[in-house]
Amino acid sequence: MSIDSVKPLSFLWKWLLFCFLSLPVTTVEASSTADHSQFEVLQQEFSDVEDINAACVSCHNQAESQIHATIHWQWTYPLERDDTRKTVNKLLGKLNVINGYHPNVASNISACGSCHIGYGLSKKITDTIPKAAVDCLACHDTTGEYFYSRFHQDGVECSMCHDDNGEANKDRVEKEGGRYTLSLTQMAQKVGETSVSSCGSCHFYDGGADGAKHGDLDSALIHADFEMDVHMSPDGAGLKCSDCHHSNQHALAGSRYKAMSPVDNKPVSALEGSRATCVSCHGDHPMKDEKLNDHTDVVACQTCHIPHYARNGISVKTSWDWSTAGELNRKRRPIAKHDEQGNVEYSSAKGTMTYGENLQPTYQWYDGILDYQTVGALVNPDGVTPLNASHTQRDGVAKVFPFHVFESKLPFDTQSNQLLPMHLSSSSRNAFWNGYDWDKSLKAGARAVGMDFSGDFDFTDVETVRALNHTVAPVEQALQCVDCHSVDGLLNDVPDLYVPGSRPHAWLDRMGLLVLLATLAGVLLHGLVRIIFALSRK
Repeated sequence: MSIDSVKPLSFLWKWLLFCFLSLPVTTVEASSTADHSQFEVLQQEFSDVEDINAACVSCHNQAESQIHATIHWQWTYPLERDDTRKTVNKLLGKLNVINGYHPNVASNISACGSCHIGYGLSKKITDTIPKAAVDCLACHDTTGEYFYSRFHQDGVECSMCHDDNGEANKDRVEKEGGRYTLSLTQMAQKVGETSVSSCGSCHFYDGGADGAKHGDLDSALIHADFEMDVHMSPDGAGLKCSDCHHSNQHALAGSRYKAMSPVDNKPVSALEGSRATCVSCHGDHPMKDEKLNDHTDVVACQTCHIPHYARNGISVKTSWDWSTAGELNRKRRPIAKHDEQGNVEYSSAKGTMTYGENLQPTYQWYDGILDYQTVGALVNPDGVTPLNASHTQRDGVAKVFPFHVFESKLPFDTQSNQLLPMHLSSSSRNAFWNGYDWDKSLKAGARAVGMDFSGDFDFTDVETVRALNHTVAPVEQALQCVDCHSVDGLLNDVPDLYVPGSRPHAWLDRMGLLVLLATLAGVLLHGLVRIIFALSRK
């Protein structure tokens, strides 16, 4: 074969590959190759969820060791990075960071352990969670009932999931009637792939209520319509969580501590599949208009295609003031107050909260890594302390990204200016949810993490941000040119970003007008001269 004949074939293969990758993405629901109801090991009456795990690993004998190495088990994430921004070498993850919701795990390990995918955690855990039995049904239940059975069986504090001790959910449970009727045996025999429901059983409710923390993750996604999310709706791509967050030995693609989405510039790969980024499926030039594609060097896809959030009829928390917690009624019993939508405005256990729906994102530079603070972080008592700050300037890597900004008031040591861990839940009277005594709670929290506490405390303003990646709207609802390229443009507050049309200059406008008028006058004068010479020749 000659060299001349190879080139056309090479072009043909590239053209065919391009056509293949350009086909619309569809998903086909794969049928399982196994019917678990027929396995002999599952033909028994299970009385305890731990017995189900033993049955699972008798066949899936590598699953537990794989899980033990993942962030879902360890709740830790070692982050190392050295660049022009700063040197980062931190041990992050749920076990270590502090946030503005349920602020810390280490001093509430017994209660937080109820949400762990094992069967409880030791009170002495500080940096590593030891290997133990894994709760397989937490992710692989397909009935939708196991979550309820597991968490209510474990006796977790109601306030961890329900801001008002569950009172607001009574009507819903009564309407659903006999929903929670399956036995553990029936659940075990119906295991299967993960689903939006099984993933959401933890990730939708992790801020104390449905959709409370993220703004783009709530139970409405289980049966999403096209207007709500074009990816997860059956009228759209019909994707599940695992279609983007695919698993390799139980380690899932995607991370909040080192997100690939803003910096991913790799091409679409038929072999790798999704990297939990937009470009891993759509490429970095997904639009027909090349001028729009030019924006992707600086602006993330999410910025235009998630124009609003918390738009599923479920509210997201916008602020949380822990300093007001502890108010009791005349009988010294905790109270709860609700707004018209049924959201808890005040709870004795948690303080004052505000909510919002259909909110405009806040736009900031983001390179996938936030500067997370850990227990004992220093605060600015006279200002707002960011708990996970994003980029503040353009550096050639970061992109403009949409965020949900959440404000809180948390306790700090007025002598050392350090954030204090709160001891909220345990059998001890020192736990705030037992005695409603901040002094005892903060002393117990400091002891739990080995931190010095002067005994003097106050509350300070802090801020937590959440990158928005879900609830992608239909293309007709995406931001339009005028939304940014105008005097009141959405990106006007982003530093080091020039958006044409957003910052008019009076003298520049006058000069432009003069140039326009001079050009028009020149054209008219030129035309007049031509007419005069034409008449003179006649």
